Amino acid sequence: MRVLGEDGARTLVACIADGAGSAKHSELGSSIVCISMIENATKHFETNGGLENLELANVIEWCEDARTRILDAATAHDCRARDFATTLCVAIMGPTTSYFVQIGDGAIILGNDTLYGVVFWPQSGEYANSTNFLTSDEYEQQLEFLATPSTCSNVALMTDGIERIALRFDIQTPHTPFFDPLFRALRSTADVDSLNEGLRGFLSSNSVQLRSDDDKTLVLATRTEDGTA
Repeated sequence: MRVLGEDGARTLVACIADGAGSAKHSELGSSIVCISMIENATKHFETNGGLENLELANVIEWCEDARTRILDAATAHDCRARDFATTLCVAIMGPTTSYFVQIGDGAIILGNDTLYGVVFWPQSGEYANSTNFLTSDEYEQQLEFLATPSTCSNVALMTDGIERIALRFDIQTPHTPFFDPLFRALRSTADVDSLNEGLRGFLSSNSVQLRSDDDKTLVLATRTEDGTA
């Protein structure tokens, strides 16, 4: 996650990726993809003076860069790109416009006060318990992109290991009792490190592990009253 720009006109760039459990180098693949996305967003911001005119074509260029980096890593490890298979969720929230990108499962949640919504519902693959990956040859057909005027103060990005406790699958909405306490704590604390430690303990607790033993990543951000991220 990175915040670009000056006070009052800042842009948040947040990214998560979740490597396929069956992929040998999935953790490295997800790391490569996130680094590529953050670096390309930063370069675009610095070159164009912002991210207000971002288009799908730009995002595809970023994805191609990430895929090239994965191919380079595959060559270095003497294996295939599919051994680095990973999903991707990106949220870019500027002063007037927000952009969201996703391929695969996981979710991006937006909220104002106690009202929350899911940007893209988690993708399912061709087979049961499967999803789509950036390393797929058909990734452009599965890539979701949304540009919208930004009025949301809260954003969360999460991997599929949290879906069963954070989403209502029956009505395809976020589970408000999960997100409300987290954003209240984030807005009220000055000690983010302690909040991170408490969240890490919660996500690794027995009650959560019983719901899902998948890896769990959760990124939270809130916009302050003065307009800074």
